Parts: sequence; C-alpha cells; structure tokens
Amino acid sequence: MSAVPKEFINTVVELKGLKANKDYTKFHYRFKSNGKEYYKTIDYNNKAWTTAVRKREARREAELYKENKLTEIENPFNPDTNLNFIAEQYFENKCTPSQWTTARIRLYELYIKPHIGTKKVSKIIENDINKIRKSMETKGYSKQNENGCSIRSIEKVLLQTLKPILEYADSNGALTKRVPPITIPNRKKKQKKIVTNGTEKISLLYNAIQARYKNDPFYRALFMFALFGRRWNEIASLEWCDIELDSNKYTIRSINNKVSIDQTYDLPIVIKAPLLEIQDTKGIVFKSPITGYKLHSPRKQLMKIKEDTKIEELTMHYFRHILVTALGETGTTATVLSASLGHTKAETVDEYYRTINHLKGSQDANKQLENIINVEVI
Repeated sequence: MSAVPKEFINTVVELKGLKANKDYTKFHYRFKSNGKEYYKTIDYNNKAWTTAVRKREARREAELYKENKLTEIENPFNPDTNLNFIAEQYFENKCTPSQWTTARIRLYELYIKPHIGTKKVSKIIENDINKIRKSMETKGYSKQNENGCSIRSIEKVLLQTLKPILEYADSNGALTKRVPPITIPNRKKKQKKIVTNGTEKISLLYNAIQARYKNDPFYRALFMFALFGRRWNEIASLEWCDIELDSNKYTIRSINNKVSIDQTYDLPIVIKAPLLEIQDTKGIVFKSPITGYKLHSPRKQLMKIKEDTKIEELTMHYFRHILVTALGETGTTATVLSASLGHTKAETVDEYYRTINHLKGSQDANKQLENIINVEVI
C-alpha cells in the first residue's frame, strides 16, 4: 500500500485502516481488494462534534465507503459508473472488429467523451445530449465540417454510437430511469445521383481505363475493381492473401466492409490480367507509390479518367451507381445486383446469394457486365 499522508498520525482502533490527524478533525481511510488500493479522506473541520462523535461518524462513513466500493468491484455496472467505462465495455463486448466499429469509437472520442465521458451514466439527461448536438451543429473536427456537422453525422454520433451505449448500460442495470430522449433535426431527403445511359457510360469508362493504363497494371486493376462494384475502402484495404488467382475469386474481409462478414466475389479476367502483371505480391495490393503504405483516394488519376470520358460527376463511389444502372438496363435481377454489390438486406438479397457469400451473384453480374463492355483483355 502507498504511504498515508503524514498529517494522519492517530490510529483509530475501531476500524483497521482508519487514521486521524492530530486533533481528530480529518480522517484517512484505505483498504485493499484484489490487489487494488482504495482510499478516502473524511473532513469534519466544520463539525462542532466531540472527538468520540467524530471517530464514530468517520468509522461509519468509512465502512459505507468500503461497502459501496466492494459492490462496485463485484458489479461495475451501477448508477455511479461513468460513461467512459460503459462505452469501453460496450465496444469490447458487443461490437465485432470492423471498420464501422473503429469509426464509432473515433466518433465517441471526438464528440461524446469530451462532454459527458466522465459523467455518471445515471445522471446523463436530455439536456446533456442536446449540448452535444448543438456543439456538432456549430463545429466539427474535419475541414469538411468545420462550420458544422451534417445531420447524417449527428445521427451517427447520437443514434448509432451514444444510444446503443446507453441501452447497453440500461440492460446491465446501470440506469435508474429510461434512456434519455435523443432529438435529431429533420433531415432533408437526399436526392440520389441519377445515372442515365448506364450501358454507354460503363463502356466508355472501361475503354478509357484500358487505354490510359495500358502499360500501368496497378491503376488498371484498381479502377477495374471500382468498375465491377467495389467500394473504395474495400479496394484500398485489399491484400494479396485475400486473392485466389488460381480459383478466380477474392474476399473482402469483415473488418474492411460495411456488413462485418467476409464476402467472397468472382474475380473477372479484366481484373486478374493486370494483377498478374504487378510485381509486388506481398501485403496490401494497392500501396502508395510514394509511401509504400495504404493508398489514399486516387484523386489525380480519377481526374484523368474524368477528362477522358467527360463524366464530370465521376467519383470512386459513382462507379457503383453506373454499374447498377447499366446492369439494370440489361434486366439483371435485384438479387444478383445486390449480391454483387455486397448488400445483405433481406429485401434485396435472397437466401441463396447470402449463403454463398455473394460469389454466385457476382459471377452472374460479371458475365452480364463483360457482355456490355465487350471484354478484350490487354
């Protein structure tokens, strides 16, 4: 045990670990449990009590302190537990390792922890949550939201991060009342990007990528992954060990996709061919040519493709919009489309495609796409 402050020179024999100062106006109590030390200072300077009364009250308060601490040790989820501890347990015990879990932990640390992280979970009220919302409406932590976060970001913080943590606290007996109401501003309905002439645009993109990167298999493979429906993070985090060249398939691991399950897809020949030309076959497939680490979004290369195709609205995600439109124009079924894109919602993917991890769906979709673009491998 650590040393007792020097001012506490008198031992109070009525309770082990309880000491008092010279005139018995202050007391220091400490005890140890499971290798951890706990201590409390009790001040009666403002009490006009006799020494005997002070000793009696100090012993009572010390015993109550020990009882509460031992209860807290046995059951860490109680009304006095702070939100930081609840959040730590929630992310550790209720969340699977994934990109989304990592993102929510980051959101908690940025927007929730500074405001109410150390507050007792049972004391969190609606006003505390409103303060977080108002703070986010004023300023965020990135260049994009320095003048205020979007409603979507506020929803992610309050509804998808804070609310589940509070519900976890409630289910473990740490709340004495219901989860406080969480109010989100009305969100204007977002207009989805409408793609016209999908078959024409996807053929245009295919030909532009093949022509510009005829001698550059790195970017040819990268943009072909996008053309065949992969999200940017799925492409950027792909490793060589995820690709089975012999069996023509590849896997997007659970930690790198939005649904937290491994998803295996068909590897079309137009992606396999440039992959076979890349010399480096260890670690991340698309390493930065400058740093050797994970590649950031290839904005400069994307601008070149935009110039070549004159598709001004083109982004890495817009490839998926074009793919959906092109396949839809050929009559591809919704289940095949959804399975190829990596969706798992019951209303869009039937059990057949879910149980084989999207491989069959992507095979069917890839055949349709190859027919559209009239594949000619360089």
